[in-house]
Amino acid sequence: MKSQAATSAALLLLVIMSGCKSQRNLPEIRSENFTDNPVQQFKSAYLIKSGDKLLVNNLNWFSALFPDPAKTSGASGTDTGGYQTGVHEDGTINMPEIGKIHVAGLTRAGLADSLALRYKDIVRDPIFEVTITNLRVKVLGACNIQGVIALDKETQSLGEVLAKAGGIKFNEAGEKIQIIRGDGQEQKIIEYDFQQLGDPRIMNLAVYDNDIIYIPPSKEGMRSVKLSRKLILLQPVLIALNLALLVINLTK
Repeated sequence: MKSQAATSAALLLLVIMSGCKSQRNLPEIRSENFTDNPVQQFKSAYLIKSGDKLLVNNLNWFSALFPDPAKTSGASGTDTGGYQTGVHEDGTINMPEIGKIHVAGLTRAGLADSLALRYKDIVRDPIFEVTITNLRVKVLGACNIQGVIALDKETQSLGEVLAKAGGIKFNEAGEKIQIIRGDGQEQKIIEYDFQQLGDPRIMNLAVYDNDIIYIPPSKEGMRSVKLSRKLILLQPVLIALNLALLVINLTK
């Protein structure tokens, strides 16, 4: 009887350990080291392009060009009284009363001025504000909320974006913070020491669409993560051992 119980416990342990072995075959997450020299890269105003989503606000509330959201609800009405539209592949948008206009290559201010000119005979003293609603940045590394974060405006400060990411995990972060800017062919890295984050000029640094804010974890933080992963893998083995000891004790 005891030998049968011991055999059953050994088989159970073997099955669980084989499951652990299969887990080790999962893809390994690797992080790349950035070797570029830290360099500043300032960008000009954002140019509207195909695929962008725009919110156009009429700042003259006495005009009836856009519906009042308190009285009307529709696809183009928003809680700010604006008009939502997307930029087509040919670089145009459709606007009430004036129809299709070409906007690709314009800045927000340039489009607002163009709309004011086109609506001068339709709206009294036209004043428009244009918002690009699809601008995004990525925040990665030792922060509380990793992932894609929407920009409320064309540019936002580094401090605002870090606040949206739930702040920095200082107990896991290393000594640097990086802003990675550019496409895959030409990439620039702006790097600062954590000691510089108290400088308002750093926290007010402009962050642009498609920027990546990376907070490299410290060596201690990485060791802590690796230890946590090892403990997770060992948990099934410890459970199996406890079960085996329990079965053996019950058969005595």
